[in-house]
Amino acid sequence: MNMIKPIAYREQKMQVLVFKTNLMSARDIHHISPLMCNTPGILKWNVDQLDIDNVLRIETAWLLPEDIIRLVTATGYLCEELPD
Repeated sequence: MNMIKPIAYREQKMQVLVFKTNLMSARDIHHISPLMCNTPGILKWNVDQLDIDNVLRIETAWLLPEDIIRLVTATGYLCEELPD
């Protein structure tokens, strides 16, 4: 998957993107870990398995919510952006 990095991405502020997922087990998280760790633009990520929505939080300076949704759903998991 090609993601186009904005030319001035270093000038952009960090943002936290938050998603509802069905990443419920350690196995699920282990399955997406290489993808999250190797995707340019994902600086930090975690899944809150204690939250009812199994919240995935992504720290990025230039990725869009649609980029993350595409990545996660391509692995067969649910991923929906949560409102602020």
